[in-house]
Amino acid sequence: MSRDASEQRRIARIALEAAGPEAGFALAGSGAIREHGFINRPTEDVDLFTTQSAQHEFASALERVVAALQEAGYDVEIREQHPCFSRLVLSRGSAEPAVTVDLGVDWRAEDPVRLAVGPVLAPDDAVGNKVAALFSRGEARDYLDVDRIRASGRYRDRRLIELGHRADLGFEITQFVRRLEEVGRIQPFEVAIYEVSPEQLRAVKDRCLAWARELCARPVGDPIPPCGQVADSDGMPDSRN
Repeated sequence: MSRDASEQRRIARIALEAAGPEAGFALAGSGAIREHGFINRPTEDVDLFTTQSAQHEFASALERVVAALQEAGYDVEIREQHPCFSRLVLSRGSAEPAVTVDLGVDWRAEDPVRLAVGPVLAPDDAVGNKVAALFSRGEARDYLDVDRIRASGRYRDRRLIELGHRADLGFEITQFVRRLEEVGRIQPFEVAIYEVSPEQLRAVKDRCLAWARELCARPVGDPIPPCGQVADSDGMPDSRN
């Protein structure tokens, strides 16, 4: 699997242009986080997502994307194909690693922004999805990405919780705290591929554990519910103003 950023950007640019604005696709996942400047690590694949309101364009957009990638010199294997999800595996000769491209349908709150690569999820949507990914799956890369988002200074912790809940209405503070506390299970070999040293990983773990303690220590009257209570979007302040 290729983790070359320039190659992934080229593929995303070709696919988004071929899909066309009427199909509503935007770069999502860690690729979106990277394009917004939060991370620079290699990503697992290229995620392109549209909305339910445009899903009637999905099949025709997929055909255009496959044709454009083939014309650009890629061998395209449709590994999975469903009405609202397709997985493509791209290769250009046996010597080069394959690139996985996922096309799907997902909810988003805001219109995508246009960057050099094409339409990209708005920062709040991209960040919210990443916080929700940490909550729901807790992969090593999710801890790294959320840590980098916090380190950027562009979002306060309170806003990250808001956005995580907006992206996943099942987002619950107690479980999120548990997930943060589970950072201890991440081993150095799991993050070595992202050029994260054991010392850097220890620092990530320390920051995650400190955040977990802060969330649990919040008073009952705090708009962000303390441990044991479910986040209520109506009771959380909006920091966009």
